[in-house]
Amino acid sequence: MKKTIFLILPVIFLASLAMPGFALASPQANAGADLYISSGQTATLQGSGYDQSGYALNYYWNCNGGTLSNYNVAQPTYTAPYIIQFNNQATYTCTLTVTNSYGASNSDSTTVYVNNNNNSGNNGSFSVQTNSATNISNNQATLNGYTSGSNSYNAYVWFQWGTSTNYGNNTQQQMLNYSGSFSQNIANLSYGTTYHFRAVAQGNYGTVYGQDITFTGNNSGTGYYGSGSLTVDKTAVNLSSGNLNWSSTQNASPSDIIGFLITLRAGGQDAHNVFVKDTLPGSLIYKNSLKIAGSSNYNSGDITSGINFGTIPAGQIVTISYQAQVAPAGNFSYGSSALNNNITATSNETGALADSATIYVSKTLVAGATYLPTGLTNNFFTDSFIIPLMLIVSGLWFYFSGKAYKLADRIKIRIRS
Repeated sequence: MKKTIFLILPVIFLASLAMPGFALASPQANAGADLYISSGQTATLQGSGYDQSGYALNYYWNCNGGTLSNYNVAQPTYTAPYIIQFNNQATYTCTLTVTNSYGASNSDSTTVYVNNNNNSGNNGSFSVQTNSATNISNNQATLNGYTSGSNSYNAYVWFQWGTSTNYGNNTQQQMLNYSGSFSQNIANLSYGTTYHFRAVAQGNYGTVYGQDITFTGNNSGTGYYGSGSLTVDKTAVNLSSGNLNWSSTQNASPSDIIGFLITLRAGGQDAHNVFVKDTLPGSLIYKNSLKIAGSSNYNSGDITSGINFGTIPAGQIVTISYQAQVAPAGNFSYGSSALNNNITATSNETGALADSATIYVSKTLVAGATYLPTGLTNNFFTDSFIIPLMLIVSGLWFYFSGKAYKLADRIKIRIRS
C-alpha cells in the first residue's frame, strides 16, 4: 500500500502542473535605486535577481538613453549621454529583466536623472549625491559628496569604497548640520587599481545612498596637481679602477668601490611629492657618502629606505650620488656575475618610474699563474701523505736491493786512495 502511494504522488504533482491557474513562482527582479548623474559621467546600476527555486538566472537590461558596459550582467556600468537640449536635463528609464532556466521572468525599472537639479539619491525631503574623486595621488584620494534637503541637519555621512560594488570599506562617520558638500580622504591605494565608492547619509528618515562612481588609483595625469612630468636616470662609475665614465653598465672586481648617480628632471610643470628609493642587490653593500644637489627640501635619510624630496619645480634637475662596495670574492663564483641596481621614483603626476644600472663582477684565478705538474691534488689528505710515502718507499728499496752496500764500498775505496 505504501509503495502504491509513493508511485501515485509524483503523478498527481506532475498532473497539477498542467492544471489551469497553476504556475511555478517567477523570479524576482530588482533594478536598484534611481540614479542621479551628470552628462558623460559613469556609475554602476545596482541590479539584482532572486529565484526561490534556486534556478540559474539570466539578466538583460534595456535603457532608452545612455549606454551600458554590458547589457547581460546584473550590475553594468552606465554612461550618461551629453544633453544639449531640454535645459541640459533629461530623464531615462533602464529596465532589468530577469529570466530563469525554465523561461519564467520578471522585470523592474530604475530612473536615471541626468543633470537633474537635485542630482542625488533622495528620501523625501533629503537627498545625497556622490561626486567625482579628487586629489588622486600615489596612495590616496579625496572622496566627495553632497547633501540637500531639510533633513540634512543632524545627519551622519560617510563613504563606502572598495575594488568592487561590494565595497568592503567605510570611512569614518561625520555629523553634518547643513546642506552642502562633504569630503573624506582614503589612503593605502594601489597603482592602476580601479576603485568604486558611493556617498551614504543616515538620519531619523533612514539611510540613503548616492550613485556608484569609480576612479583609478595613482592614475597619471588625474592628480590634483595636473599633468606635470618627471624623468629618472641611473648611472655608475668604478672608483677603484679609476674609470670615471658614467654609464648604465660597469665592470668590477670583488671589493671594488662603485659610485652611483641618480638624476631627476622635472618637466614642464612642477612634480609634487617626489619619493626616491634605491634597491641594492645582496652583493652590493651600501657605503653611504650620500650627496644631494638641486633640492632644498632634503634634510636627511637613507636612499635604500627611500627619501621624499617634496616638490621639484618645473625644469629643475636634482642629483643624488652615493657609494656602494662590491662584496668580497667569497660571495661570487668564478666567471662573471651581473648585479642589477634598481631605482624607483614616484610623484603625484607620473606614478611609478624606474631605471637601473648593472655591475658585471668578474672573479678569476691569480694573475700570471701557470700550471706545472707537481703531483699535488689540492686534497689535504692526499698531499700530506704522498710525498713522505714516496721517500720512505724509495729508501727501503735502496737499502734492501744491496745498492746501499755497493755505494758504501765505493766510498771506502775513494777514501783509502
